[in-house]
Amino acid sequence: MQQNINSHSGIIISATHTSAGKSSFSIGLMRLLKRKSFDVQPFKVGPDYIDPGHHTIACGRPSYNLDSWMCSPNYIKVLFDEVMHPGRTAIVEGVMGLFDGAFAKKEKGTTGEIAKLLNLPVILIVDGSTSARSVAALVKGFIEFDPGINFLGVIANRVNHPRHAKLIDDAITHYTSIRFLGYIPNDPELAIPDRHLGLTQGLEQTDELYERWADHIEKHVDLKFISRHLKKRKQKSATTLSPHPLRWRKAPKEPFFSVGIARDKSFQFLYQDTLDLIRHFGGEIRFFSPINDSHLPSGIDWLYFPGGYPELKLKELSQNKTLKSEIKRFGESGKVIIAECGGMMYLGKSIISEKGKPHPMVGLFNFSTSLKNKTMTLGYRRLKLSDSSKEIKSAILMGHEFHYSTLVNNREKPIMIQKFPGKRPDIHDGYRRKNCIATYTHIYWGNSKAWLKYILQLTALQSDINLKTRKG
Repeated sequence: MQQNINSHSGIIISATHTSAGKSSFSIGLMRLLKRKSFDVQPFKVGPDYIDPGHHTIACGRPSYNLDSWMCSPNYIKVLFDEVMHPGRTAIVEGVMGLFDGAFAKKEKGTTGEIAKLLNLPVILIVDGSTSARSVAALVKGFIEFDPGINFLGVIANRVNHPRHAKLIDDAITHYTSIRFLGYIPNDPELAIPDRHLGLTQGLEQTDELYERWADHIEKHVDLKFISRHLKKRKQKSATTLSPHPLRWRKAPKEPFFSVGIARDKSFQFLYQDTLDLIRHFGGEIRFFSPINDSHLPSGIDWLYFPGGYPELKLKELSQNKTLKSEIKRFGESGKVIIAECGGMMYLGKSIISEKGKPHPMVGLFNFSTSLKNKTMTLGYRRLKLSDSSKEIKSAILMGHEFHYSTLVNNREKPIMIQKFPGKRPDIHDGYRRKNCIATYTHIYWGNSKAWLKYILQLTALQSDINLKTRKG
C-alpha cells in the first residue's frame, strides 16, 4: 500500500471554545463544497456521535471519528489515509476549543493534536457577538500558543452588521498574520435545536436546513480562497493502492457470521469504524428497529444494541412487546448480546422518564435506569474485563462515557474496572447475564480488536460457527 498522509486535501474546522459555531459551519461548508463538485469526506475529532450524523446527511458519506485518546497516533493516520480515497477532500470538525482535551498540560485528545498529526490547516471560528478589537488579542493568543499549527484563516460568528465585521477584520489584519475569511450573521431560522447530549440528531432535520446553511456561508465567507487552497492540495494528493482497509493488519474475510444491529431514532450512537471492523472480519450486518420491527432479523448469530436516545421513544419501545420477548428469549438461550449506554438501558427492567413514570423494557438485566434526576457522567474510560479468557483479560478496552441517566435498583455486579493511582476512586462498569454484556461505556471497537474476537469466541460456543476452521 503506497501512502503519503501529508499530501491529502482537507481542512480542520475548530473554534476558541465549545458552542462557538463549529458544527453549523462544518455542515454548511460540507454541503456547499459538495454542491461545488468537491468529493467531501467528513471526519469528527473526539468521541461524538451526533455531529457525524449531520455530516453524513450534509455530504452523503459516512463520517469517521478521529480520537487520539482512544486510538494511537498510527491508527489515526492509517484510518485517515485509508478513508481518504484519491480525489477526496477532508472536512474535519474539531471538538470543544482547539486546545481542549483530556488534560491541562498535554495535548492528548485535542483538535490541535489531530491538526499536526494529519498536517491539515485550521479554520478558527470565533464568537464575535460581544467583541471587536479584543477578538484580535484572542486570535493572536491562539496563533502563538502552538507554533506547530498551520492556520488557514479565521471566521467571526454571530456578527450581524457589516461595520462590526469590518472592525474585527481590521483588528485581526493589523495585529496578526492570519487571514480574515468572513463572518456569519445570526439567523434564528437556521438554529439547530439541542438537548442534553448535544444537538438534535441529523435524522431529525430536513435537508432544507443543510441547503440553507450552505447558502448562508456562501454569501458571507471567502469560499474562493478556501476552494483554491483545497484544489491546490488535491493536485498533490497521494494514491492509495490497497482496495481494502489494512489498519487491522489482516486481509478481510468472507462473511461467516451475521449480527443484528439496532438502528433507529433511539439507537444511533455507532462508530462507522466499528461497522468497518465487523465487516472486515467476516460479519454480515443486519439492521433492525426496536421501535418499528416486530421480529428480529432471521438467522443472526448475535445482537448489538448501541447507544442513543431511548428516552425519546419510551412508549413505542415499551409497547413493542413481541420484539422485547424475542430479544429476552435470545439472551436467555445463551446467545450473545452486546449493549452500550442507551442499549444497556433498553435491556434493563425499565426506563424511568423525567416525570418519574417507569416504562417496562426487555428485562434481561436486574436493574432499571432513571432520567428523573439528571446527573451528568462524562469521561474517557480505560477498562479491563475480569474473565477467564486470557485474550480478553490482558486487553484494555478504550471508550467514552456520557449520559444523564442513572442506575436504580441495581442488583447486578460490575465485571469491568478502571483503576486510578492515588486516592481517586476506581470506576466500575459492565454487567453480564449469561452471554449478554452491557456497559455504560461506548467502546471504541476499532482499536480494541480483542473485544470483537472475544465476542466471536462467545458466539462460537453457542452456535454452529467453527472459528477453528477459519484463518485468523
